Amino acid sequence: MARLFFAIELPQPLKNQLELLQQTNPVFLGRAVKVHNFHITLQFLGAIAPDDIDDLIEAIQIPSIKPFSASIDHYAYYPKNEIGCVEIVEGKQQLSDLKEHINRCLANAGQHFAKDRHSFKPHVTLFRDCQPVADIERLVDLNFEIDHFCLMQSHQNHKGIYYEVLEEWPTYEPSIKEQLFGIKE
Repeated sequence: MARLFFAIELPQPLKNQLELLQQTNPVFLGRAVKVHNFHITLQFLGAIAPDDIDDLIEAIQIPSIKPFSASIDHYAYYPKNEIGCVEIVEGKQQLSDLKEHINRCLANAGQHFAKDRHSFKPHVTLFRDCQPVADIERLVDLNFEIDHFCLMQSHQNHKGIYYEVLEEWPTYEPSIKEQLFGIKE
């Protein structure tokens, strides 16, 4: 079985900034997430039979969500899962819309997955099995652009967990006029 999820894979410059934040971390004490695994989960699917992966990929249509800016401006701690993270503020609504689009595409294709039990809080996990050791109200100021999303698979080997991008989609497909003339509709 393949462990799959839809996510935003972060650009490398942002991963580098988050790594620096993680290394100079004044807030959490715990197990650091590896930099190459930084991402924003949109929808966790769980264990999927390898034969069903192509059907999942075929079910997803390109949404009508124009590329958008996102920002990270504060730390957060999720005590139930002992996760130390940074939360997305600007761009949260577009990420929520993207999550809904994915779920709608899957449902339209007869693919149904467990509904999330909690409200959607887009975030990037920096530490697992952690505890806050200082004021998590510290501000962060990181900005980036989102123009695509991915289907990712979680793998585990002797070196730990790593995520592989299986497929990616743009968040928006420009019309012919936009493509030929640069016209914004």
